[in-house]
Amino acid sequence: MIKQIDYKYKNTPKYTPEIIDKILEVKENKGLTANNLLYNAKDKKNPLHNFFDWDDSIAGEKWRLQQARVIINEVKIIIGEKELYAFENIHVCVETPEGEVREVREYKHFAEISSNKEYHKQMIDKALESIGYWQEKHSIYKELTPIFVSIDNVRKKWQKRK
Repeated sequence: MIKQIDYKYKNTPKYTPEIIDKILEVKENKGLTANNLLYNAKDKKNPLHNFFDWDDSIAGEKWRLQQARVIINEVKIIIGEKELYAFENIHVCVETPEGEVREVREYKHFAEISSNKEYHKQMIDKALESIGYWQEKHSIYKELTPIFVSIDNVRKKWQKRK
């Protein structure tokens, strides 16, 4: 039998009790799906309404940018018998036309990342951040404790190397 867990929702400036209540209302009434949440948020009086872009020209451009990200993220390369994603989104420094240097996010090829110390470091940091999110999300499952211990050991070793 699975043990009942006591919990409460975390309130933040963005996710106030009112917002969480509206999300839970959708869950209870229709089932919590992106479609149901969006449909519910169409009402201008709903506090969820302002979380969305209702101007179709803005929303359309954001959607096309998301589609572009998906296209880039789905390109794969084959090294030996391993399939890997060809591009990763990392921080790079670029010079503006005015001569100013600033940091932006840009997709770089796997070969470029693996041959550049700074890019490689960013990828390890990004991987540890992602797995930390996964670890936090699944920390309630005690069966995964050996994996968590391994993750923590790798993270400690990486921090010492930096």
